[in-house]
Amino acid sequence: MDTKNTFAFTMPLLNKSEEHELIASCGELGADPSSEYFTKRTKNIAFVMCIEGQWFQMRANHFIQPEHYNDFSGGYKRSYREFPKTFLECKATQKVLSTFKALNDIPDGELILIQVQSSLVSENDADRCLTGQGIHSDGADRAMVVALARENITGAENAVYADLKGEQTLVEPFTLEEGHALLWQDNSVFHYVGPAQVIDPRREGVRTVLIAHYPATQYLSGKINPNNSLKTNEVEESLRLRNK
Repeated sequence: MDTKNTFAFTMPLLNKSEEHELIASCGELGADPSSEYFTKRTKNIAFVMCIEGQWFQMRANHFIQPEHYNDFSGGYKRSYREFPKTFLECKATQKVLSTFKALNDIPDGELILIQVQSSLVSENDADRCLTGQGIHSDGADRAMVVALARENITGAENAVYADLKGEQTLVEPFTLEEGHALLWQDNSVFHYVGPAQVIDPRREGVRTVLIAHYPATQYLSGKINPNNSLKTNEVEESLRLRNK
């Protein structure tokens, strides 16, 4: 899959060595309590900015995604482990961040939210959501996901739609291969990640990705992004209440 259009496109970004270096730079990923209700995952986060070619990390161990964009785990503070300093020192990390900044013309000093997360897939997760959401917008203007590792899994296909029902397909479901990135206009289109299945049911499957969102200031306060008027599908009421 190598599509390029106005709203979403893919590109090769990292080689195998760089993938391993970036993952190692993250340190141990922390717990993601919200994933108790979908496919279990671990996650580290950082709010970062670039000034004259140098990357800096702001101290913040949480973000708040408005319910407007996430009916399942939006509307409250979600706390996570922050990346160690080795993350921004890593050349592979800098390559990913600088590519995202350049392709989206992000000015110096603007905050970007970075997450690296591993979804831990068992044989019981064959039909379970990886994200806790269906077709959705994340509430940013621009977004990117980079596949860092796919171990003992199939599925977890990405797709991009023009509508919440998935009736207007812009990018057909496809497997984002390791080292490749998908970039999209998060305030113009909707994104989806399908369930993952293990290949060998005797072993756990793992899908590790890096996710970037810009702008990120609104994730500190939980305010709605004035540049993103897209909404989300509603989840089952009982599921949402269990997660609060």
